[in-house]
Amino acid sequence: MNWSLGGRFGILAPVQRFATTLVLFLVGLLALTSLGRAEEHRATRLGHPATRFAPTMHTVDDLRARFRDEKLWPDFGVVLQQWGWSGDLQDLRRAGLTAEVIEGKIPVGTRMPFMSSRKNGAAICLRNVIWAGEAPVEAYAFNFSSKGRLYRCVIPKPCSNFFLEDLGPAPIPMPALALQCNAPDRQFTGRPIKVTVALKNTGDGAESRTSIALPIPPGASFVSATEGGEAILDRVTWEVAGLATNSLREFTAVFTTERPGRMEFRPVAIGTLAGQANCECHTQVLGVYAVLVEVIDLEDPVEIGKPVNYVITVTNQGNQTGTGIRVVCTVPDSQEFVSGSGSTPVQAIGRTIKMSPLPSLDGKQVATWRVQTRALRPDDSRFKVEFATDQFEKPIRREESTRLF
Repeated sequence: MNWSLGGRFGILAPVQRFATTLVLFLVGLLALTSLGRAEEHRATRLGHPATRFAPTMHTVDDLRARFRDEKLWPDFGVVLQQWGWSGDLQDLRRAGLTAEVIEGKIPVGTRMPFMSSRKNGAAICLRNVIWAGEAPVEAYAFNFSSKGRLYRCVIPKPCSNFFLEDLGPAPIPMPALALQCNAPDRQFTGRPIKVTVALKNTGDGAESRTSIALPIPPGASFVSATEGGEAILDRVTWEVAGLATNSLREFTAVFTTERPGRMEFRPVAIGTLAGQANCECHTQVLGVYAVLVEVIDLEDPVEIGKPVNYVITVTNQGNQTGTGIRVVCTVPDSQEFVSGSGSTPVQAIGRTIKMSPLPSLDGKQVATWRVQTRALRPDDSRFKVEFATDQFEKPIRREESTRLF
């Protein structure tokens, strides 16, 4: 983000503009003593090899390189010592290596409290520097805290000649909790559902202790948890000690259920300082539809002219309801249909027997039909059954052999 003289810049927001702060320096420095005015320096060009603090910068990586340079780094200390700065030099270096950096421009006429430079190759501190060039100069800037004060470090790109602005007392570091929940989109009943809760401290201060509670959804059974998680009454809990800034911790709990439907997980984290954070995720639990189709004859072999009795049984072995249950039987030509009954009415048309559709069959439930035929002639006969539901793309076929003599 660029900054300019007409912009607004909040001193506690590192991504906002800082030109207003520079204007405040202009106003504040109108009251300088005559001694201070005598030390005034006017800069009309930046980047001369003889006076620049370090080589020209083109990217943020170039800025980071200035703070990594072990040969250059002592010169930062020399300049700040001449300025009389009372902060911790390492705070500045850490910020130079890690802080968020913004881009902007230093307007013409800006008065800076000081600026690093060089004289005969040695690092020096120039006080009360006015940028008197023909146009604004591009610069990088970042904020940092040191010994209870908030500062902004500004570094013009052409010369790397840095200076600091004192922005006042630093805010008290405070933690902030962010919580994220992850669970599988879908899972079948009876299979493990792994739920991961990620806790992160997004603030600028450490959190001494955080409690996480993950309520166990209705119909779910707790299996296990990582990181010392315990199932207490209707929730899984974790205790987290010493969560540093930007630290990320993950916690996992495993559940199972025999109940199809949407299972919702709503973890809550409460910190000693940071307050509360919450989130949610869910898993769609799918029931298992498994059907067993059986057909048996009650007597075998059967004498000619005698009745042949068949029993057709459909068992829903799963826990998902089956719908549109349809059963069709075919009587061999060595037999003739006599009667039928069962879970739905039975009707015969020629050698085809149709059971009226059964609208639904719940999990673990059984539907049964009985069909009676008469043996007409000797045969190694086959009584055929075809079963279909809305849940199956292809029908299930069964047959029962009966010896007629």
